[in-house]
Amino acid sequence: MTLRSFVTKSAVAATAGATFLLFATPAQASSGWDYIGTTDFPVSTADYIRTIGNALSTGGDIQACITSGSTRARAYDLWEYDPNNDDEFVGAVDNAGCWIWRDIGKYVDGDNKRAEFYIGTYDNEALWVKWYD
Repeated sequence: MTLRSFVTKSAVAATAGATFLLFATPAQASSGWDYIGTTDFPVSTADYIRTIGNALSTGGDIQACITSGSTRARAYDLWEYDPNNDDEFVGAVDNAGCWIWRDIGKYVDGDNKRAEFYIGTYDNEALWVKWYD
């Protein structure tokens, strides 16, 4: 077993039983959510890291399921990337798990008619984010 698979399995086991809800809405992919991809966090010793790549959303609601190897509560920030302006802060959550942000249509812009989201954090044990739209 490689270190990455051990860390991955440990992190999944640590967060598998924990589903966190924002706005008291069930966050299960089986309830109409479309999987739109996974973005990884870089292996880094930097203070603040962000996911590699962005999740593209058509608006409405977006769900981010954050996986971390850390057992401590950590803050995670949702940002909307904009190549022509400053990135926009959307909101923050205080732990890994699945979170939903509602009514994110105002962030849809550009020629692709999509909002480009990423997660930023000070958690250097953060592993990846699975995104649902």
